[in-house]
Amino acid sequence: YTAAIALDSKNCVYFSNRSAAYAAKGDWKSAANDAQECINMNPSFFKGYYRLAKAQSEQHLLADALTTIKKGLDVGTNDREQKKLMRKLKAEVKGAKDEEYRKSSADQIHNALEQSIQLMESHGLTRKCHVMERKRIEEDMKNNNKCCMHGIDPMRVLWHPDGKFFHEFEATFLDGFRSVKRQTHTSLLGEKFFSAYVATMAKFPEVWEDESKIGMVVTLFVSNSTSLLLEGKVDIARFYASSAFFVQEALTISNGTFAPVNAAQVEALYDADEHTLVSFLRKHIPCSCLDEKHKEVKDMPKMSSCYNEQCSRGRRVERSKLNRCSRCSQAFYCSRECQVADWPRHKTICDFDAMIKAGTLSL
Repeated sequence: YTAAIALDSKNCVYFSNRSAAYAAKGDWKSAANDAQECINMNPSFFKGYYRLAKAQSEQHLLADALTTIKKGLDVGTNDREQKKLMRKLKAEVKGAKDEEYRKSSADQIHNALEQSIQLMESHGLTRKCHVMERKRIEEDMKNNNKCCMHGIDPMRVLWHPDGKFFHEFEATFLDGFRSVKRQTHTSLLGEKFFSAYVATMAKFPEVWEDESKIGMVVTLFVSNSTSLLLEGKVDIARFYASSAFFVQEALTISNGTFAPVNAAQVEALYDADEHTLVSFLRKHIPCSCLDEKHKEVKDMPKMSSCYNEQCSRGRRVERSKLNRCSRCSQAFYCSRECQVADWPRHKTICDFDAMIKAGTLSL
């Protein structure tokens, strides 16, 4: 191919083929140079992008390789080899980010512990318990990536004095949720979450005005849910996942926009099957800790509940077979019959949501 290029230095195919020859020899730098020359000559020749991305990936330039292959797919959208390389690169980039995240998390934990110990010593307090805590966590860090905190910055949440309110907020939220004891229809769940909102609003009004702190509360709840799910404590994991979603939605109430909370999604997470739960959490964590779990549950059908309490099917129905209330989009039914039967109960909620959407109800 070198001889061919000497005869015709404007033929991009020769450079592409010589790039492939260099790749076969493991000379990835030369392979990348020829592939780039090929692209410069003919930007519509998609094989040039494939060869360049392959050479870049072998030189561990993953971000560059991913950018290159995306450009190649814009040119040759149906090329099977390019699509295969794209999937491989995405997995490698994600793996590299996960490893970087784990190392960063471990460093943050170590630094946070050291700062916490220094702070306690400056106040003349014993450091024995902190040394024991450090040993325990450092031991965890050596076993099965247990140091991963699924998005939590330990400096802000675990030991730093400014992070104390996160745990107080969580405790207040739980107390408010549990304070509703009345056994009625399914709207009891909404009452429980609203009670949790009122309790935290009364004690932490300034937190509800700070979107960054509410964001950290959501991250804390998501992290708790992920850890609990991995420990097999699915019921409690559901509670924290639904709480994370509710807190995120409830922020619209506290900032005055008063958009309706998506009660259907809150209830779906509170009573979620594992496929739904894992899918929700994976979208909200920066790590890959749930990837294996997702492989286990991805073929399970996603389930949800018919809002008619007297549903003849026992309420649990495959989500794809449910119909949404077209007026409020908050209730789901397995049949027209169930929707009609539930209308006397649902009408009040439906009217309320419709008024909010129409802008005729405000704080």
